[in-house]
Amino acid sequence: MNIVGLGNAGCQIAKSFEKYELYDIFCIDTENKGYPTFFKVKEQNSHEEYEKNYKKLKLSKCAGPTTIILSGAGDISGCILRVLEQLKVQPLTVLYVKPDISQLSEEQKLKNKITFGILQQYARSGVLEIMYLISNKKVEEIVEELSLKNYWHDINNIISSTYHMINVFKNIEPLLTTNPKKHTAARIGTFGVINYKTNKEKLFYDLEFPRTKKYFYGINEKTLEEDKEILKKIRSFVDEQLQEKVDAGFAIYSTNYEHNYVYSTHYATLIQEQNLE
Repeated sequence: MNIVGLGNAGCQIAKSFEKYELYDIFCIDTENKGYPTFFKVKEQNSHEEYEKNYKKLKLSKCAGPTTIILSGAGDISGCILRVLEQLKVQPLTVLYVKPDISQLSEEQKLKNKITFGILQQYARSGVLEIMYLISNKKVEEIVEELSLKNYWHDINNIISSTYHMINVFKNIEPLLTTNPKKHTAARIGTFGVINYKTNKEKLFYDLEFPRTKKYFYGINEKTLEEDKEILKKIRSFVDEQLQEKVDAGFAIYSTNYEHNYVYSTHYATLIQEQNLE
């Protein structure tokens, strides 16, 4: 799989995938900050100019399933549609990092709103396979004992490690799985982490009106051997997630990790924050 970072925030998160061997990493920005494979875009004066003056990049090596990571508040996000144009033959996923709106200028809020809305329309139309939404404020709540000195490093690591583990689980055979009903239009999503002992779930974005949820349980051998009630507990938790218009399923995997890990994906059919001012 390819990971493509666009802009400083996108490139920094993309770079945090370096520790995994499964990914080819590409970074697109105006300045190379030690990125693995770098494509330089000439600095422009506005969001609009990044799209208008975009010059095609040599992205031919970026073949196959691709995830593009970006935040919409920066000017460089203006060229995202041009980048997607170059990669339109790929199965494309966008990982959109929503900044803290309270910290943005009015101009930055407008850039974010435009980019956020357009990309969701692309997802709904099927141009994108999935658009995952991530809120920096929500991730901050997930990271325990967040160090101010390592703030962005820790934030980026929890994003990359969670996305990586979900990718791993999706591509290996589970011990047991149940699949929620598929909704072809449910292409706007987020992911989350669940405390295995308390079942407390923390999402990376407050997704409105989800239609499907899937829970991925990575359980170590010791727990699988000793806990005879594990399947009953998992079924009970997942059943609690079912609602009139919400389907849920789970997959259980055997791992060699010391601890047990639970991740989730949530998908909605509706565009999020449609009334955002």
